[in-house]
Amino acid sequence: MNEGRAHTTAVTYDPTDREVTVADDAGDLLVGSLHAAATDGEDGRVRVAAVSLSTEGGGVTATVTVENAGEEPVRVGDVTCAFDTAFGADARVYRHGYQSWTPTGTLSVGERFPIEDPDNAPMMNDLAASTDDRVSSYLTGLVEGDRGVTAGFLEHDRFCTRFEVADDADGVATLRAVCPLEGTRLAPGERTELPPLWVDADRDLREGLAALADRVGERMDARVPERAPTGWCSWYHYFTDVTEADVRENLAELRGWEIPVDVVQVDDGYMEAFGDWRSIADGFEDMSTVAGDIATAGYRPGLWLAPFYVEAGADLYADHPDWFVTEPTDGAGDGPGTPVDGGFRAGSELYGLDTTHPEVLDWLRETVSTVVDEWGFTYLKLDFLFAAALPGERHDPEATRIEAYRRGVEAIAEAAGDDAFLLGCGAPMAPSVGLFDAMRVGPDTDPTWETPGESGSQPGLKNAVRNTLTRNFLHRRWWLNDPDCQLVRDTSDLTAAERESFAALVAATGGVNVFSDRLAEIGAAGRRLLERTIPPATGGEVGRLDEERFPSRVVCDRPGDGATTVALFNWADEPSTVRFDAREHGWRGGPESDRVVWDGLSGSVVAGPVVERELPPHGAAVFAVVSAEDGDLLGDAATLTGGSDRASGATVRDGALTAAVDGERVTFALDRE
Repeated sequence: MNEGRAHTTAVTYDPTDREVTVADDAGDLLVGSLHAAATDGEDGRVRVAAVSLSTEGGGVTATVTVENAGEEPVRVGDVTCAFDTAFGADARVYRHGYQSWTPTGTLSVGERFPIEDPDNAPMMNDLAASTDDRVSSYLTGLVEGDRGVTAGFLEHDRFCTRFEVADDADGVATLRAVCPLEGTRLAPGERTELPPLWVDADRDLREGLAALADRVGERMDARVPERAPTGWCSWYHYFTDVTEADVRENLAELRGWEIPVDVVQVDDGYMEAFGDWRSIADGFEDMSTVAGDIATAGYRPGLWLAPFYVEAGADLYADHPDWFVTEPTDGAGDGPGTPVDGGFRAGSELYGLDTTHPEVLDWLRETVSTVVDEWGFTYLKLDFLFAAALPGERHDPEATRIEAYRRGVEAIAEAAGDDAFLLGCGAPMAPSVGLFDAMRVGPDTDPTWETPGESGSQPGLKNAVRNTLTRNFLHRRWWLNDPDCQLVRDTSDLTAAERESFAALVAATGGVNVFSDRLAEIGAAGRRLLERTIPPATGGEVGRLDEERFPSRVVCDRPGDGATTVALFNWADEPSTVRFDAREHGWRGGPESDRVVWDGLSGSVVAGPVVERELPPHGAAVFAVVSAEDGDLLGDAATLTGGSDRASGATVRDGALTAAVDGERVTFALDRE
C-alpha cells in the first residue's frame, strides 16, 4: 500500500479466485483475473503458481510465477492479467508506441491513431499483437478527472510486453496486461517468473510515468551521458545523394561559422545497399579519409547504419540466405525458410537478420570494427533496429524476439568499444534500455509539417513534435532523448513559426540537438535560431500530458541561474492566444518589482506580470521570470532559454533595465504589456 498526495494505491491478490485488485481510496479501479495459456496442448497444464506483492518506487509491484502442472513438457504462450475497469466515457488513455516512430500520446476513449499502411506495418507495429490499434506497448495510463492508474512492466530484456485496451465511447471495459512467453519451454513441474508488473494510482499521469521510467532505468542499467551531443547530419538536404564533396563543403562552412557543435554525421547514401555496409557507393572513395577530415576539423565523426536490415538486392542477401528471420516452416523443407516481411522502402523489400545466428553476430562485429577501428567513426546512429525483433523462426529456437534483438545490439556495442556513442532509431523502446546512449523518440522531422493522409508514424514535423512531447519523461531516465534534426533553411516547406517552435522544443527539452540543412542555404535568421538552441537545457517537463494529444507547455530550468523557462505552443492550424502568468513562477509584484519577464524568442524584456501573446499556427513563445537585482543574472539573448554566465549585474530603473553582457553595459526598455 502506498500513501500518496491524492489517493492511496492498494493492490491485493486472491489466490483462490486468482484475482488481482488495484484500487484507490475512491473505490475499485481495476479488478482482474490472471490467466496463463499454453502454446501447444491444453491450457490447464500451465497455471499461475504464485503472485508476490511488494512496494517499489511509490507504487506496488506484482510478480507472477507460472508453472507447468502437467506430466509432459509444454511451451507457454501469453500470460495475461485481464482487468475490468471503472473508467468511463470521460476517461483518456495513454498509448505508448512499440518503437521509435510509432505514434504515442494520450487519447480520448474510443479514439485511435490512424491505421498503418500494410507496407509500413512491419516497421511500426508489434506484429505479435493481434489488436495493434488498441495496444500500448510496455506501459500505459488511464485518467478520468482526478483519478488515474499508471501501469507498466519493469524488465524488458526477455519479452515484448504490452497492454491491450478494450475501450469505446462509453469507457474502458477491460485492460489486459500481456506478457508473451513466445513458446518458452517448461518441463513438468518447472516454473518461470515473469517481469514484474508495476501499478500506481497515487500520482498524475506524467509523475506516474516518470516514476515507472525511473524504476525501469534502474533495473536495466540505463546509459545516460551527462551531456547531450550537438551536431550536423547530411540526411535532410542530400538524402541518399550525399557525396564526399558535400560532406567536405559543409565541414568547411561549419568551421567558418564557428558554431559550438560536437558531431558531423554522414547519413544514408555512402554505401551501395542496405546490408552491404562496406561496399562504398559512387561519390565516396575512402571512408577513413572522410572520418579523418572530420576529426582534424575538431568534430567527432558520425556514421549512419541499419545493421539488422538487408534489402533483397544486396550481396549479403544473395550470399547468406540462411541468415534471416523466417516464416514458420513446421520442420518442412531442406533449405532456408522464407524471410519474414520486414517492410518496403525505396523500391525494395527488406528483411531482418537473425541475430541468434553465430555467423551473423561475427559479421556484425566485423562490420562495426571496420567502421570504428579502421574508418574512425565513433558516433554511430543505428537505424531500423526493429528488424532484429521481427516475429519468426531463428537459429536458436529457444531465444525470444527480445533476447535475439539484445544479442545483436550487444555484439555491436562490444565491437564499437566503450568510447563509442550509440544512438538508436527505429528501435523497440523498452527493450533498448541499457544498450544506447541516446534514442530517437519519434518519427523523422522532414522539411514539411505533415503529409496529408499519412499515419501518425510517417515523416513530418507534426508527428515528431507529438512524440517528443509525449515521450519526454524518458529523457535522462532511459537515455538521452533524440527529437530528430532541426531544419531552419528558408527553402523548406516549414514556416518560420514552425522552425521557431521546434527550436524552442529542442532547447527546452534538452535532448540530442542536431541540424541537417546544407549550411550554405541557411540564412542569417536560421543561423541565429540554431545558435540560440546550443547548448540546450539539461531537460524540461511537459505539462498537460493527461489532457492534450499535443501538450502545449514545457517548463525547464535556465542554464546559468536556474530560473524557470516556460515554453508555450500553439499546435493548432489557426492562430491562438497564449497567456503567461509570471506570478506562478516566482514573480514578486509592486511598482518597484525586482522581477521582470524575459522573452526568449525576441531576446527582450517585458515588465509583466501577465503576458498575452497571439501565436500563429504551430507557433511558440518562450518566457522566464528573472531577477533584476544588482549582481543577479538576468538573461542572455544568445540562448533561447535565456540564462548563461554571459549576463549579470542587472538593475531596473526609470522604466529601463541595464545589465552587463560580456563585460559591457547594455540597456533594455521595458515593454509593459
